[in-house]
Order: sequence, then C-alpha cells, then structure tokens
Amino acid sequence: MGRYDAIKRPFYSRMTQFTARKVNDHHEKQAKSIPCHVTKVDKDFIEVQFETQNGIFTMPTVKIPQSWSHYSREPTQVGDKGYASPGHYYLGGVTDDSGGNTDFYPRGNLTTISFNGVSHKKSPKRDYDQLTHMGGPNGWIVGTYQKGSQEDQQQQQQSQQAQTSFAVSRQTTSFRAQQEKFRKQLSLPSQFAATTSGTSDLSGGQQQNGQQQNQDKTNFNFNKDGTAVMQSKDDDHIISIDQKGQKAYIKVPTSEKVYLGGDGKDGQYCQVATRCGYSINVYARVG
Repeated sequence: MGRYDAIKRPFYSRMTQFTARKVNDHHEKQAKSIPCHVTKVDKDFIEVQFETQNGIFTMPTVKIPQSWSHYSREPTQVGDKGYASPGHYYLGGVTDDSGGNTDFYPRGNLTTISFNGVSHKKSPKRDYDQLTHMGGPNGWIVGTYQKGSQEDQQQQQQSQQAQTSFAVSRQTTSFRAQQEKFRKQLSLPSQFAATTSGTSDLSGGQQQNGQQQNQDKTNFNFNKDGTAVMQSKDDDHIISIDQKGQKAYIKVPTSEKVYLGGDGKDGQYCQVATRCGYSINVYARVG
C-alpha cells in the first residue's frame, strides 16, 4: 500500500459502510407490519391484499389468521382495513391452518403475520365515555362459549395426524434442505397462497342438528330491525321485544308461571284475567 492510500481508501470508513450495508440488507429481508385490507372472510381466517405501491414487485394476496382469542371474535367484513403484524416464528401449528410445529429455522417472511384492525376516521360515531362499544353490520349477539362442531372435531383429528407425520419428517434431510431453500429464497409456502374454497355449510346433517340441540343457547341479541331477544338454555324460555312489529312477548312452557310486578315470592299474586277469560300461566302482583 502506498504512502497516501490510507487517506484515499481509509479502512475504518470502508468497514463501517460495509457493516451498515449488510445490516440494512438483513433488515430488508425481515417481516414487517404492512398495511392491508380484507378481501375475503373464511370463517376466522381472512384473505388480505397489501396496500403497497412500488415498481419492484406486487405483493401476493395471502390467507392469514386474526389476532384475537376464540372467546371474543369480531365481525370482520370485506373491505376492513388494518395491518398485518409479524411474529417471530411460524403460526400454522397454533392456528391449525397448516399444521406442524414451530422450530427455529427461518421460514417465508409472510408466514408469521396476523391481521390487526385499526380505527378509521369514517367509522360511525359513538359515546366516547363508554367502556366498550360493540356491534356488527346485522346486529349484536353475546352467548355462552360453544364447543366446535363435528366438522371442526374431524378437522382437528386430521390435523393431529398431520402433525404426527410432520414431526417425523422434520427430522429428515429433505426437510432441512427444504427449510434451507426457504431461508435463501424467502419464498411463500403454498399453504398461505390465496384459495378459492369457501366456508363449508355447517347446517346440514342429522348428527349436526342433534348436536346443535344439545348446545347451550343462552344469549342476548338484537338485530338491525330493532328486535331484541333474551333466551335461556333452550327454546322454551324467551323474552322478545319487536319494535318493528310493535309487540313484546314472554315465552315459557304452559306448566310454568310468569309473574308480573315481582318474582312471585313476596306479596300476593293473582291470575290475570282477559276479555277472553283467565290466562293460563300469567300472574300479577296485587297491592
């Protein structure tokens, strides 16, 4: 090296630039939170299209889970906007969408994302002092947590079998070679590609109907037509208010009593009389 080469090409600044370039290249390959909107709703999964604009490449439409608990699920609609938030490792095992288990091998940088909704300036007005504001486009319902349907149980069994075979194949050389290919190319696995299959119908079949009859139907709900319903565990105990039809009713079996003005324990109650005669099981408090 010549006498003045250190001034022309200083080693320290060159190494600093080299390190910074390598760090930036590494960060460019990592998954990031990307703005997106919903294009299809498939049960609790959705397909999203990324709202990006560049002249390099077009982001694919992908099927991803939503970031919530199965005890509280939102009525996500097509067109809802939010962002796809990345995790550090593979999510296909815990979501039961693709099976398998999480390992520490790097995967495609779109396989760890999940959808998070965001507030919007054009959202409907609300009472800002309320603790919680909820409601869907067709109404609102809250009820007891129900176990999965027979179809869900079959899918779970199939998933467990697939996970067992996947756990064995994970230890093979071919699996490691495939993971290495993912690491180098950062490609998108086929299970997260856009699909055209819709949600299967869960209403048919005598076995499923029998299972639905055994479910706890306790709930409170109202719809966009102004009908509010409070229902017990079965179809025999219902309180309904129909604003559109201008009526309200209480449904109980004829062997049970309906008390007006109290709970039937304190005070005197008498059978209600109508123009057509005495009611079957309606009693009102006297005094």
